[in-house]
Amino acid sequence: MSSLKRSAARACLGGTALFATLPMAVGVNAETIQTRGVYAADASIPADVQLILVDRFRGDLGQDVELALTNLLDGVVIRGEHYFDLITPGALRTAQVEVEGQDGTFTTRPLVADAELRGAVRSEEFDRRIEPRIRRECVARDDDGDCTERREVRIPCRELTVRVDPRIVLTGMDGRQFYSYSSAQSQSERYCAEDGSLPSSLEMANGMVDRIVDEIRRDLAPVESVRDIRVMESRRDLRREDRGAFRDAVRATESDVKAACTGFLALEETNPDNVSVLFNIGLCFERNAELNDAADYYSRALSIDPGRDYPTRGMNRVNSRSRAEADLALRENL
Repeated sequence: MSSLKRSAARACLGGTALFATLPMAVGVNAETIQTRGVYAADASIPADVQLILVDRFRGDLGQDVELALTNLLDGVVIRGEHYFDLITPGALRTAQVEVEGQDGTFTTRPLVADAELRGAVRSEEFDRRIEPRIRRECVARDDDGDCTERREVRIPCRELTVRVDPRIVLTGMDGRQFYSYSSAQSQSERYCAEDGSLPSSLEMANGMVDRIVDEIRRDLAPVESVRDIRVMESRRDLRREDRGAFRDAVRATESDVKAACTGFLALEETNPDNVSVLFNIGLCFERNAELNDAADYYSRALSIDPGRDYPTRGMNRVNSRSRAEADLALRENL
């Protein structure tokens, strides 16, 4: 977003040289390497959507979702900067921005939002009778207190179901739809006459509201996070004479990540097709934000063992971070 709007609303390194830039930080968890990065939003929102008009949500749960979602989106901070600026219709009507012309003079103009977020969220409850709970109880005992006769007692039971139905859209000010969310949620709880408490439809609805706003926040905005990624420790198919060095590199992740990464890289020459070696080198590149190199090593690992979970997740992380970096670069150039 331009500074005017914000004020109105608010080279691939080769060989071991790569790892020389790695900090000497102690690993947080054993056998993990810590990565820091920005991961892309799940939905594809235009980069120029930065100032969002939040209209009043309709429905009995509309205001709850509106307030919770506004708080979440307003709190998204990426690299020290608010990712979105949010404004209400009332504030937008009176907001103005000064625009500098080519001749150096300033003109005051109304502030224009990039997109509008609106929706409706409604809930409904269903309470129905279900199969009773069967309990056997003693009705006769002998002189020793042992039960001699039992009977079945049928305890009446019911099931309470709460359904939350959201309809939320993000549209451009020209009417183009950028995003929509309509994933209904439901929750059911069984209760019987002998239970000490009844299920709370309010608590059930509140839990679903929280899940809905969390999903929408993840759809609309990237996430900046620190993650501790476990290295691959399997020494399968590793040259026998290299197993000690591999074990030492894995252990070094606890106290000296630079040494660990240097150790993994040194093993590549004699083990060029070992999935554990390739993945761990890729993770070192990922840690250092060398995403293209990380993707190359993860791809090599997957070509040897397609579908392997560690390099598959690594590739997904790298692809997400690459998309996020491209989006951030676009926003910076607007």
